[in-house]
Amino acid sequence: MKLKWFVFWAVGILLILPNFLGEHLCKDKLLKRSNVSTELQSDVLLPCDFDPALLGSNKTADIAVQWRQINTTSHGLLEISLQGEAMFWNNKERRIKHFPKLSESGNFSLLLQKVQPYDLSLYTCELFNGTSSIGCQEIELQSQRHVIIVETHDKNSVSQVILSDRGNQSLENPIYDTPCWTESNYCEERKEEGISSDTPVYATVRKGKKVNQT
Repeated sequence: MKLKWFVFWAVGILLILPNFLGEHLCKDKLLKRSNVSTELQSDVLLPCDFDPALLGSNKTADIAVQWRQINTTSHGLLEISLQGEAMFWNNKERRIKHFPKLSESGNFSLLLQKVQPYDLSLYTCELFNGTSSIGCQEIELQSQRHVIIVETHDKNSVSQVILSDRGNQSLENPIYDTPCWTESNYCEERKEEGISSDTPVYATVRKGKKVNQT
């Protein structure tokens, strides 16, 4: 009996959770969606720029932007007022910086420093007038992948565009793991890229097609 009730409870949570997360996505208020790529441990700008017409002419109005991070749950990060004042709920170990002097012009962008794997997700910046939402933007932060050209000595082979991991925790479309031959240009290419001989490489696949160059 207890197991039956547990199953009902778990199913109920799974049904409710998407609706809960949906409350913090832009939905019909979506004005812009951006895809941003970055390397781990680097600094990246998360853009959020609204048309000044949405802000009105009253510089003392109760207008503010709320930033949230969406992954398995929704996390409030901070609120930036039209006057440039910030109220943080989560400053990510002081790695989030805002630009107070730009808020009046509609620019509520953030600088995220020393990007960590758990930073890679969807972000929303939503513009409020009081408690009424008047616009929203979504920013997808992804890990940047590095493309290098592999030259082969075999005349019957083609040069391939391949993809190195370089710290990415998960890779799509794994194709093969190629060793580094000590007397080949390929080995030198990998050394120049800072890739060790035992690092797996992956063929780049876009829209279901393998990217090759002859």
